[in-house]
Amino acid sequence: MNYREHLLRPLSKHFVDQLVENIFANPSDFEVIYNLIFDTDIKVAWRAAWACQKISEKMPEWFTERQFIELANLAIFASHGGLQRGCISILFNLKIPNPISVELINACFEWMISPRFPIAVQAYSMKMLYRICQMEPDFKPELKAHLENVVQEDYSPGFNSTRNNILKLLNNI
Repeated sequence: MNYREHLLRPLSKHFVDQLVENIFANPSDFEVIYNLIFDTDIKVAWRAAWACQKISEKMPEWFTERQFIELANLAIFASHGGLQRGCISILFNLKIPNPISVELINACFEWMISPRFPIAVQAYSMKMLYRICQMEPDFKPELKAHLENVVQEDYSPGFNSTRNNILKLLNNI
């Protein structure tokens, strides 16, 4: 199957689910779809990230530490919200390598707080930072302070809901 051509067609959730099922049936094709995340055509790239996000939910072990780092760097420097969201949602499903990337931590704090980022990026950033707090409890006070000091009226209901859930979870670590 020519995955690049396939990703250029009109897209739907059903279409992506079919593509992902094809990858599960042909695991050797995973590398092909993963590499398309870095395609120069942004449409191909973010759609490939969407497919890889679904793959990461069921088969996170298919992703390597090198790929985690590549995806983190792409998320940090991506200018397209869909590609950024796709990358961070994949990262959320993967084992976080040690040492933890300071650049990723800083980016997650920025994405979480800045209202210029889509709510999905903000929410995944909060969730990633919570996962990092589980690994590195020294970050807990910083994350908690950031979340407690936001002016809730400045953010969406989705942001506030995720914020409240993360604060509850932080109290249990």
